[in-house]
Amino acid sequence: MNILNWREVWHAYQSHEEAVVQQQRQPASMLDSLRWAVHMRLTDSDSHFKSKCMFLLRSSLRPRTSMAWYAYLHQTYLRKAISKDIALLDAIHRPFFDRNIGPGSRLSLMQNHFHLSGILLGKDLAQDLLAGKAFDIASLQGKNQEQYRLSLFRCNSFKREGGLTLGLFQGTHLLQCLSFSFDHHHQQLSIRVGGVQSSKQDARELIRACTKSLHGIQPRLLLIEALRCIAQELNCATIECIAKKNHIYQSWRYRFSKCIRAEYDALWQSAGATPHSNGNYLLPLSVEEKPWSARPSNKRSEYRARDVLTTDMRKNIVQSLAAA
Repeated sequence: MNILNWREVWHAYQSHEEAVVQQQRQPASMLDSLRWAVHMRLTDSDSHFKSKCMFLLRSSLRPRTSMAWYAYLHQTYLRKAISKDIALLDAIHRPFFDRNIGPGSRLSLMQNHFHLSGILLGKDLAQDLLAGKAFDIASLQGKNQEQYRLSLFRCNSFKREGGLTLGLFQGTHLLQCLSFSFDHHHQQLSIRVGGVQSSKQDARELIRACTKSLHGIQPRLLLIEALRCIAQELNCATIECIAKKNHIYQSWRYRFSKCIRAEYDALWQSAGATPHSNGNYLLPLSVEEKPWSARPSNKRSEYRARDVLTTDMRKNIVQSLAAA
């Protein structure tokens, strides 16, 4: 989506941030937002009594960041999503993206993500994604006419790893996905990848069959390539990928209830990522293709088919983002 350049996005972000700060400095506005948040959470018929009590307790333990988050939800397009996703109110109390970031950084990252989503994707699409709808960005065809699609969506199972999820589907079946968030750093747009997930049913066999169908391209590497394309179209400067040691499920509250099976560090390194000073990895926006002379002669037809598939995928993504 080169329709919007980063300078325009940054000016829009600054204007929004100034407006939010002014609103949040008004005590009446903050109290109204707090009353609204407490009312919405305590009157939710699907929530258990214990979760409501924990909401009140955590809000009292972190009053500053909690009230700032409730004010943000109350005063933006996210307000419409609360009735369908009450857990948005609790998001500020739980780890997000990286287990090492504190409440203040978590608040900033979540605000940045949802605001930038509204600018980059448009508020209508951003609201649709919050409501549980998927946005198809590319369709792929396997060597035996198998049909796959790449979609952006928001899933309850992955929302602590990122505000959006990019998934590879065969029909309605999710094969593999990665979760990420939009952020900004030094007035530059960035993407932060917080998790990679696979299908929970027959994952190994499905991934093996998909890899064969896609001319030997592993689904997770295809997703990374698709994310690179998204980053390039949105003029992102960096892609930061979570290291296994920093994953949210390595935090104390999930240590005995969640198991991380994906080898994050090896995956990012295989895609050309380099270590970051914070322990995560920086993924390059593009990689240099091997010349044909360096490829085995007996596999050049397969490499040619891979190039055709990824080129078509990139074209699909560019067209889908431009139309968003």
